[in-house]
Amino acid sequence: MPEILKIMDLIKKLKSVEGVSLLELIISISLFSILMLSSTQIFKMVVDGQRNAISAQNVQENMRYIMEKISKEARMAQPSDTDCLPAAINKVFNTANGSSELYFKNKDGDCVKYYLEDDRLKITVGGAIDDFITPAKIEVSNLKFYVADDLIGVFHAVQPYVTIMMDVKAIGLAIHEQKIKIQMTSSLRYNE
Repeated sequence: MPEILKIMDLIKKLKSVEGVSLLELIISISLFSILMLSSTQIFKMVVDGQRNAISAQNVQENMRYIMEKISKEARMAQPSDTDCLPAAINKVFNTANGSSELYFKNKDGDCVKYYLEDDRLKITVGGAIDDFITPAKIEVSNLKFYVADDLIGVFHAVQPYVTIMMDVKAIGLAIHEQKIKIQMTSSLRYNE
């Protein structure tokens, strides 16, 4: 009999405990869902921001290397007169095709041509070596070379230099594209 009394007391205690109403359950699930969606969106924003920063850093590092390569070669250029371009008008640096191609003679005496092909910067050295210098994941556009140089046969009056301007962007998802405008000027070391 004492066992039956214990069971009856347990049943009374269970009946006296109030349950959760349907309204309370719906409100708690709604609040939990809102919190989860908010935290997911915040996490997504952080990940997207990190991807954008990494994309921009990759573009900058690649272009820094390429600009240093072009600058070093342009600083060491030699007077070429008409050796590198049949229609050359300047002593060292010459442009063609609406200033989107740059011609000059490098320190080894080879004619160098920088130009844009398939949205990538390309170099031709000595007419034989033809290679892209920008990676496939970087798109180059609006490439322009601006030259200050003496005309062929004119007394030396201008320190030759070339200014390179271009727009670059990382290729990928539209949200991760990092568009950058780059400009660099390189002055010739050679002086008459």
